Amino acid sequence: MDLRDKTGLLIDDMPEMRSAMRIQLTDAGLEKCDQARSIKEAIDRLKEKRYDLIVCDYNLGQGADGQQLLELVRRRNILPLSTAFMIVTGETGYEQVSTAAEYAPDDYLLKPFTADLLGTRLGRILDKKAALAPIYSQMGEKGDRTKALAACEALLANGGRYALDVLRLKGELLTALGRNEEALALYENVLQQRSTPWAEVGKARLLSLLGDDEEAKAHLQRALTAYPNYLAAYDSLSQLVEKTDKAAAQQIVEQALKVAPSTQRQRRLGGLALENKDFERAESAFRRAVEKDRTGFFKSHDDYSGLAKSCVEQGKTVEALTAVKDMGNAFARTPELEARQAAVECQVHVKSGNEAAAKLALEKALKVQQSAKLDASSALEIAQACFAGGRTEEAKAIIQSVAEDHNENDEVLAKAQGVFAQAGLEDEGTLFLDATKKRMIKLNNDAVAMAKAGQLDQAIEMLTEAADRLTNNAQIAINTAMALLMHVHRNGTSTDLAQTKRAHAYILQAQRANANHPRLTEISGLYRKVAPADAPPLEGI
Repeated sequence: MDLRDKTGLLIDDMPEMRSAMRIQLTDAGLEKCDQARSIKEAIDRLKEKRYDLIVCDYNLGQGADGQQLLELVRRRNILPLSTAFMIVTGETGYEQVSTAAEYAPDDYLLKPFTADLLGTRLGRILDKKAALAPIYSQMGEKGDRTKALAACEALLANGGRYALDVLRLKGELLTALGRNEEALALYENVLQQRSTPWAEVGKARLLSLLGDDEEAKAHLQRALTAYPNYLAAYDSLSQLVEKTDKAAAQQIVEQALKVAPSTQRQRRLGGLALENKDFERAESAFRRAVEKDRTGFFKSHDDYSGLAKSCVEQGKTVEALTAVKDMGNAFARTPELEARQAAVECQVHVKSGNEAAAKLALEKALKVQQSAKLDASSALEIAQACFAGGRTEEAKAIIQSVAEDHNENDEVLAKAQGVFAQAGLEDEGTLFLDATKKRMIKLNNDAVAMAKAGQLDQAIEMLTEAADRLTNNAQIAINTAMALLMHVHRNGTSTDLAQTKRAHAYILQAQRANANHPRLTEISGLYRKVAPADAPPLEGI
């Protein structure tokens, strides 16, 4: 493939290595190539411009590497699937990391290599990207999954050497669209022809989604026997096992970390160890997460919070307060940071017996919580501090608000249950969260019944009040948009455009809350059917 019309980004922290690699890329035919010296520069470049290919050195200095960068930009949706990503490395053991990673590069190249070899390998991965472009073009934020699925079908009908890659993408799309039975059948058909790790994990995830966790676990255990280095299988298995046995889940994450290091898995290990009261192991895991990456891009407030809690549980009050202070130095000042710092500080002081300091820290956290809409993790940290400080009703009120706002988010609800468990109120938490979920179901059902009975104005009023308050509840937002569109369809008045614009805003709100919600396709189809010609377009659903 001719690289002269392609745009590239070269990422390497060493000036002399960048110069040498830039010459090789030019010799390979890549004339238009920007450079980045650090992860920050690379991310800034990727936010500003779309590249055809990226060539990234594995060792980026300051405790960061190219594999981490790839995972970061994929998770944040900064890097389009159409962009080829190659890692160059002098480490012969990178193959194990690459093949084990869920976000694997398109290719990797061991140093030293010639410009001819570099050009050949880049051409190969760009050919593949070009073949899959009809699918990738519909898988971004402004794409349409149904069109992406149609592109998969067209490519499969035409055959070609990338059929297995197309099937993998098709399985992911079917799952995202909630077509679970079809996705499961696809993975089973692939596995009948040949065993592949991604199909094994895909089948297990579908089994779990369809309610058979035990068979999913058994399948993943068999998959790990065949593919002992496949990290996605460890991740899926640990998540399933965690529901019933957190100690066993901790052991699985430990095994995954032996395969390949990862800040994200160190964080997860620390969290599980903390819940299991394995405080020494928790401290070790969180400290590694904090110390490994000195760039700050892969860190989380959770690392410092977990480190502080695991230290104070061992009587290390000074180390715990140091972790709280370091949290403030590691991140930009935000309401979330201020709230987390104060809430964790409160819990440290409670454990160490300093009631006066604990009270001051809790008041500070609550003041932030009352003046800003915080993310779920920060709000739940304050709830945990309220429990620790003896302010049980305030803790429950915060948890109720979070549970209502994230009613369909199992991860957030599990964290909320964990806050109750830490307070010694696990059974009460189960009942509390179950009652909250039932209230939200009733609210949705009552509004839908009201709309069907012709009381659209009342239904709209009820739903918009809830949707404006619960901005992370996709189901509420979808039902609000549905009621507004029903009003447009039935009445056909001069208010059509205004109502349609409101519906459009709630559909986008639902997409931001849960881009994989199974009803997004339904509501977007209704919108396109009844919206006036001058209504804003609906893209990306």
